[in-house]
Amino acid sequence: MCALATRQVLLLIESIPWDIVVKRGGDEVEIILGPVKEGKIHVIEALYLLYKGVAQVVDKNGKDIDFEELIRMYSIVNPYAWVEFETYLDLRKRGRHPVPGPRPHTFLLRRRKRENKYTHYILVLEENRLISLETLYSFIREAFSNSWEPILAIVDRYGDITYYEALIFRPGETRLVETESK
Repeated sequence: MCALATRQVLLLIESIPWDIVVKRGGDEVEIILGPVKEGKIHVIEALYLLYKGVAQVVDKNGKDIDFEELIRMYSIVNPYAWVEFETYLDLRKRGRHPVPGPRPHTFLLRRRKRENKYTHYILVLEENRLISLETLYSFIREAFSNSWEPILAIVDRYGDITYYEALIFRPGETRLVETESK
């Protein structure tokens, strides 16, 4: 008997781009990831479950898809696939509970898995890959309009991640705190 067959979680790739359904082990998935909507998870979450060794992923023809194959398939449609996975994995290792965000290359964070309220909005960037100022500005505006703290996660060529708090600085509107005179 194959080792994959003994895993509790079975994920089915119903269609591309990325309609992944939890076919078996929904309770286990919710313990690891938190609430799952309509029995579907994001490809980054499927990659995480594969990486942790708790899931088996199959395509609609029943063919087993391993971690390397799934990340390769995802990289075809998303050039940020690897840096997104690196960031997701880093956040999980730090005890955070990221979920894919509302726009590409983003995650939302909750303080705890079962909470509904998000506190941080993370944009994943890759070192030396250009991003427009409009994209950056709209990301920060979107975060502030939802009361989320905007964070930039910049992944370097070695896979190291640096997190930066993002804000909009308007020189004419920002006041510096004056220190007391001696």
